[in-house]
Amino acid sequence: MNCGQKSKLNIYITYDYEIFFGSPTGSAEKCIIEPTEQIRRIAKETNVKMVFFVDVGYLIRLEEYKDSFVQAKSDYDLVVNQVKGLVEDGHDCQLHIHPHWEDCIYTEKGWDMNVDRYKLVDFSEVEIERIVLEYKLYLENITKKPVISYRAGGWCLQPFSKINKAFSKAGLKIDSTVFPGGKNVKGAYYYDFEKTPNKDKWNFSTDLCKEDVNGEFIEYPISNNRYSNWFFWRLFILGRLQPKLHKSIGNGNPIPSIGMRKEMLTKGMTLSASVDGYFVTKLNRIVKQNIQRGWNETVIIGHPKASTYFALKQLKKFIVRNKPTSSFKTFSDLI
Repeated sequence: MNCGQKSKLNIYITYDYEIFFGSPTGSAEKCIIEPTEQIRRIAKETNVKMVFFVDVGYLIRLEEYKDSFVQAKSDYDLVVNQVKGLVEDGHDCQLHIHPHWEDCIYTEKGWDMNVDRYKLVDFSEVEIERIVLEYKLYLENITKKPVISYRAGGWCLQPFSKINKAFSKAGLKIDSTVFPGGKNVKGAYYYDFEKTPNKDKWNFSTDLCKEDVNGEFIEYPISNNRYSNWFFWRLFILGRLQPKLHKSIGNGNPIPSIGMRKEMLTKGMTLSASVDGYFVTKLNRIVKQNIQRGWNETVIIGHPKASTYFALKQLKKFIVRNKPTSSFKTFSDLI
């Protein structure tokens, strides 16, 4: 741990840029385009740059179906043009992989979502290498920018020992998947971040959660917070009482997480620092805690699909409040 704050705190506002994977998946327009345009507006008004982890498998599959389905072509054009617009604005578009897109089919009714192979480690090492290299190149061909950082879909990147060779070959140097204290090993998910270095970043080799000072990869963990059960009661009640403010702009549903809601409402839960929904209200406290720890890095996660009008208003307030004492960064700034 550092002895004290030697410089401005670096804050990375990051978004996983994707639709929902449950039923329904939601539309590209409501889950991606509309909320991202709101985020772009706030970024312009506050003059900050953000990181968008683009779900590349979604774009690859859309392109495969765009000549057969009018809606697939419309969605593809809308999303690709928006990604290009984000790059023109100076935002950082980096790699996000949900490998289950390898098994998904588009029909007249929309996506037939198959999440049987939701994690990269559900594939062979040969397949993992092909997916990582193909998806990275695909994104670079759209953005015309180097891709050097990664976030795993669903936080699922373990065991990394099955993936590290693909990362090395792809030239991916920075990961931002871990949120310390997080754990979900049920259903489609598998991540266990209960034991991590007590640091704002660390080098690693074959284990995301184990520091290796000579490791070729750097973990920029997403900050965490312990949310009480009363926080979740308030979150759910506000969604019912004031849906226009507190319901997600995205019109889909996530993959069910077995037992998660019960645990939230009875015990509380350690989750990531987030700009989504009511979670945004805890960001100033999280920033203060990180400064007290002597940390220089704070990564925050969000999802355009999970944005609410309440959260967007609070996001702007958060940026304005912290800008005098913090630097809002992207991972491309580290090159």
